Amino acid sequence: MYGGGDDDDESVVDGIAGFDSGLRKLILGEVTSTYQTIQAKLVGKMVSLDEEAVLRLAKEHGWGVDDAGMVSLPLKAENEAKATVINENVKFEHLTKLLCAASDV
Repeated sequence: MYGGGDDDDESVVDGIAGFDSGLRKLILGEVTSTYQTIQAKLVGKMVSLDEEAVLRLAKEHGWGVDDAGMVSLPLKAENEAKATVINENVKFEHLTKLLCAASDV
């Protein structure tokens, strides 16, 4: 799974038992914390799996997959969209200075 590119890079991690599965688990954790939906092909590229293996993985994790290959991930606090309300406290004196400066331009 490690895609360092050089043969020397791959030999560094070859002797580490469970490196690929541990890295894959870490990446999938980040994917589920970030996305609500994502293409199965993209997940496959991220974890070096073919699309069929990604579909099996999705089934194991209880993720939904539609006919177009989109994976639906469960909502979590991290991947759920939240509205943000910003309240500005601008004093009238500051607003009048801004308006006067704008009229001079």
